[in-house]
Amino acid sequence: MQASDHAYDNTDAEYREICDFLDKLAACDPFAMWESGRTDFWRYNVHAGKDPRDCFFRDNVHIWRSSEQEIVGLCISEYGKDDLFVEVLPSHRAIYPDVFRWIETTWAASRDAVEIDVFSDDREKIRRLEANGFAFARHFEKRRTYELARTEVAYVLEEGFTIRTFAEHPDMDGRVALVQSAFDNPSYSEANVNGLTGSPDYVAAYDLMVVSPRGQPVAYCVGWRERAREACGTIEPVGTHAAFRRRGSRPPSFASASRG
Repeated sequence: MQASDHAYDNTDAEYREICDFLDKLAACDPFAMWESGRTDFWRYNVHAGKDPRDCFFRDNVHIWRSSEQEIVGLCISEYGKDDLFVEVLPSHRAIYPDVFRWIETTWAASRDAVEIDVFSDDREKIRRLEANGFAFARHFEKRRTYELARTEVAYVLEEGFTIRTFAEHPDMDGRVALVQSAFDNPSYSEANVNGLTGSPDYVAAYDLMVVSPRGQPVAYCVGWRERAREACGTIEPVGTHAAFRRRGSRPPSFASASRG
């Protein structure tokens, strides 16, 4: 199949095209590593302080289009360091040689190493990576999937702690301090929170926090619903203030993995 590669200009229209592509991918590829909700988090939270025309976006995102101009492949870096994610529609895997060519000649040209996340049972992508000189480095994180209709979600909080949405408890300073501590990220600011809450797919009811008896936000998570799959969604991120981890509470019957 014919496909052409293009630089990413980070216009709102092109951004929505990427989200539509990722929704389509999620419906047909169980090994997709990047979701449209994660893209919202990436553009409007992680990089909220950047001008939309900042060269970061053009340098760290690249797309492939079919002859009908639909996006069929994507390379995207979350932080612009050595991290890169590669997503290709299963029907267009023939573009992989072009994808690896772009990685090697362009994106990796200024880097000593490239790290591409992949699920351990995605044998197809692993085979292609190994054929292009990549080797296993380390286990990075776990991803857990739950069918909530079949899962008991009861939980027990310590006395005085409550679960509130950020809209119900809009403590901006507390939220910023929580995220700074949870991810050891002193540069996180009010601008990041405002970017997140103003993003197109943000749902206030899915932005949950654990609040201490003194009113301090001590843990949080943000949920994102998928448009391509009914009643499906992702949680990104999950974080707990360093002073409130491992407190020995009674184990709940439902838990989710956290990301750093």
